[in-house]
Amino acid sequence: MPLLNIVPIGEPLKKIFLTDQGLDILGFRPGEVITVRAGSSVTEAGLELSAAGNFVSSGTLKALELPETDRLRLVKKDNRGVQIGPLIGIMITQGKNRRIPPYSSQGVLLRKFAGYGLSTGSLVFVFAPNNVDTINNKIHGLYLTRDETGTVIWKWHHFPLPDIVYDRILFRTAEKRILTRNITSFLTKEKHIRYFNPKFLNKWETHSILSKNEALNRHLPDTRLYRDITGLADFLAGYETVYLKPVNGSLGQNIIRIDLVNTGISFKYRHGKKTVNGVWQTVDEMEKGLGKFLSKRPYIMQQGLNLIKFEDRVFDIRVLMQKNGDGHWVNSATVARVAPEGGIFPNVAAGGEPRNIDTLWKELTSCAWAESADCQLTEKISLVAADTLERALGTFGEIGLDIGIDNSGNVWIIEVNSKPSRKVFPKDQLNLKNLSITLPIDFAAHMAGFSSQGEYDPS
Repeated sequence: MPLLNIVPIGEPLKKIFLTDQGLDILGFRPGEVITVRAGSSVTEAGLELSAAGNFVSSGTLKALELPETDRLRLVKKDNRGVQIGPLIGIMITQGKNRRIPPYSSQGVLLRKFAGYGLSTGSLVFVFAPNNVDTINNKIHGLYLTRDETGTVIWKWHHFPLPDIVYDRILFRTAEKRILTRNITSFLTKEKHIRYFNPKFLNKWETHSILSKNEALNRHLPDTRLYRDITGLADFLAGYETVYLKPVNGSLGQNIIRIDLVNTGISFKYRHGKKTVNGVWQTVDEMEKGLGKFLSKRPYIMQQGLNLIKFEDRVFDIRVLMQKNGDGHWVNSATVARVAPEGGIFPNVAAGGEPRNIDTLWKELTSCAWAESADCQLTEKISLVAADTLERALGTFGEIGLDIGIDNSGNVWIIEVNSKPSRKVFPKDQLNLKNLSITLPIDFAAHMAGFSSQGEYDPS
């Protein structure tokens, strides 16, 4: 589809100025009046020949309810019209105690998303569900622009509905709010706006979907819904080590490891970044002890795995699968996460340490990770898992998988996360973090009908 870079120019009338080459590429002639779209806004603009470059007038942008920015992109939609954009909305929750735009705990990351858009011709803005005006089809959002000194700042603007929404709501409680659900339904079902990473994953639903794929089934630990203490005792007798995990949990919180030992039934769980442990003498004691954890929340029971260790510490492998500017899944990052000494969880939120998988694997095996059979299998099943979940649950632009390798060389999918953190990257691999920032914006532009362009280092 023909596409041009286009720069705002201070002209109050609704015009688009194109070079001879630009006109030829799009198949238009000077003097024509064409339809111009941007998100949900539509206007008409006259075409004029320009010797200096491709420009869009401030009058056209104003009619489309767009702010002036460094540059945008223009793509031909049909014989009479073009689209300017892409207009990409990132939906978040804003904290009441945040005093600095964009009023979010992920402010640094959001600035990098929007900064990449600013440099490559994508208009990225950030909004919360309460910023959406469903009556007038407007969104009051924050975008990055330059002030009179050239400094990049956040600024509020009333936008039309975007071409696409990237869901970056990071808390399950926020996702469950009535307002969030209503706005999501308004955008996707009523206005048919394309939307990716639409939900947190439910561990039981995820296991059920993946287990139906024969290529993945043997890479999944035995996993069952917790129903009663008798079922847990039987499960524990079969595997000797069991993990109890909340179906709707995140960040390794409220997970309990249970082991059969000579003195009874040992347990470990995380409290903050500390590990709490003890022993129950009987199944009845275990039932009583688990009461405060399980309450009325659904839990799964997962088979414990005898995973290989690094320096006598538990570790797993985080694989970040993301869509690129062509809409294809790529493995954008593979890193190791090593648990603290004595800890049972490698999650960074639990005190785990991100490590370069290449360095760790070479120390552990004297072989290169990229050349190992474990690497090849990890990449294969990660791709299949991402594709399988997307087919069942809707469009995703990124999925994080926690992979474990046991002492027998078996590769396991331990968990899958639809809202992967950017805190898992080792300090010597910040290039992977940068790539993880550019890909979702490139993918969003692709979904909106614009090809990815430009190079940008968001560090």
